[in-house]
Amino acid sequence: MSQLYDWFKVNKLSLNLDKTCYTIFGSTHKNTTAHTLYNNDEVIQNVANCKYLGILVNSDLKWIEHIKYIYSKLIKFVSIICTFTSVIWH
Repeated sequence: MSQLYDWFKVNKLSLNLDKTCYTIFGSTHKNTTAHTLYNNDEVIQNVANCKYLGILVNSDLKWIEHIKYIYSKLIKFVSIICTFTSVIWH
């Protein structure tokens, strides 16, 4: 992490820690209390699910959280379309 911090500093970039998180993949790494990452004395948040390129990924590489997220988005649009079409046809 110190090398990454130095690279950001040399290239005049900054790491947005509000949007930065990490997860450890695999079922053998469930005890994540021993793993703490720091960037210039600031803790990087360890999460079970993170959004990467619009896809929700969890530490077990399961799709359930992404499916729930897409379902919640779709159900809103379906209800809007159903409401709109029922108004048009009546």
